[in-house]
Amino acid sequence: MKNLLKITVLSSLLIIACFMIVACGGDTENFVQGQANIDVTVKDSSAAPVSNVKIEVKDAAGAAGKIIETYITTATGAHTFLVTVGTDYFFTFTDAALPVRYATQTDLKVTPQLTNTQTLNVVMLP
Repeated sequence: MKNLLKITVLSSLLIIACFMIVACGGDTENFVQGQANIDVTVKDSSAAPVSNVKIEVKDAAGAAGKIIETYITTATGAHTFLVTVGTDYFFTFTDAALPVRYATQTDLKVTPQLTNTQTLNVVMLP
């Protein structure tokens, strides 16, 4: 009888824990899986969003870095990258418009920690 009571209590606690994780949404799932979001926003010096900027995410700085993901900004100038917690990521921002409007920014390093979302705000300069 005591064992049955212990099993019932333990099962109930596990079910409650599962419901709590589901109720917290996707960020909790990412946390459990060791993943985080990096929200990137690209703007100009007047704080207006910049479209047509190529964002490259690499696993190391410089020419040695392997490109993991590439994205071209839209009118919002924003994008979210899903990454692994505790891993270094290096971001390069290149103006893809012709003629080129902004200087390239290279190897901006982000190391996501055990938070759900980190923000990288980039200001493109001529």
